[in-house]
Amino acid sequence: MSTAVITAWSAVSPYGTGRAPLAAALRARTAAPESAGPEEWTSDPETTARVVPGFEVRDALGKAGTRGMDRLTGLTAVTVRELLAGTGPVGEDEELGTGLVLGIASGSVQGFMEFTKSSLEGASPIDVSPSKTPNMAMNRAASASAIRHRLKGPNTTVAAGRLSGLVALDQARRLLADGRAERVLAGSAEEYSATRAHLTRAAHGAGTVLGEGCVMVLLEPVGTATGTPLAEVLAVHHRVAPEGDFACALTAAVDAALTEAGTTAAGVWAAVPSEAPGTAGDQERRVHEELFPAAARDRAASVALLGETAAATGAYQLAALLSEPGAPGRIALLTAADPDGPVGCAVLRLLTDGAAG
Repeated sequence: MSTAVITAWSAVSPYGTGRAPLAAALRARTAAPESAGPEEWTSDPETTARVVPGFEVRDALGKAGTRGMDRLTGLTAVTVRELLAGTGPVGEDEELGTGLVLGIASGSVQGFMEFTKSSLEGASPIDVSPSKTPNMAMNRAASASAIRHRLKGPNTTVAAGRLSGLVALDQARRLLADGRAERVLAGSAEEYSATRAHLTRAAHGAGTVLGEGCVMVLLEPVGTATGTPLAEVLAVHHRVAPEGDFACALTAAVDAALTEAGTTAAGVWAAVPSEAPGTAGDQERRVHEELFPAAARDRAASVALLGETAAATGAYQLAALLSEPGAPGRIALLTAADPDGPVGCAVLRLLTDGAAG
């Protein structure tokens, strides 16, 4: 039985700040613009990326509390700000508080590298900038965003690679079902950096265009939501695939999620894959082709328009579904696959026409 509804969402993406530019571009199927990353970020002179235009942490958030803040944390904090700006301030009278669940890959790998480099190059191992130290914590982005925006509910970071957005959605609805929070912000984020570009090039070879950004949704309990419900979270299932056999595990996750949601593959209006690189993505697409007709597979925008967004992928898939016009009550599904083995699926009932993004 569903326990949570999405009542608002926002984003910081390569299309700009806020949900409106992202929703409009996804509905129009417009690829995010590619640009050369700052010279010090690139792992190859020819490297291009789909980055948030003109984004600088201190310009976006001000100087207070941002000295040394990594890009991942800045992207998350701005997205939370944009989401709360559209839903009103956090209530001081909340008994349980507003929670935050953020999905990431492993934190800011650029921040880790800069801290380690300073330690190795300094006069002593502890000769590093104190302002860089908080960036070493995996929960830096979630905790800093909660502190900045006065969120007093549970604060959770989940690191599940390309499944991070899906796992964050699941964790958020569990917090609501268990009565641990009044409402929960959930989503996932990814940054573009030189270190990530090097790691991606080593794993997948040259030619991958990296993307970045953050999408957050606001979840509230069914029946007591104060905002207008945009979508009902019907089911979330995830598991780990045996080596190389993503299709079998993903099919099982989809079947379990559809059964819990009380529907079948034939009842799915839109199905969005995560466009994972390599074998994982090939098998994920094969599962979609076997289960869903072309009309359902082509209904919503592909997250490939944003480049390889890693941990932010699931949240962008959710944004694509929330942005797509259609009759209220339609069933939508997203899947995720990570080359390291995790796979998963979420099923939603879309409750508005999707045109208000």
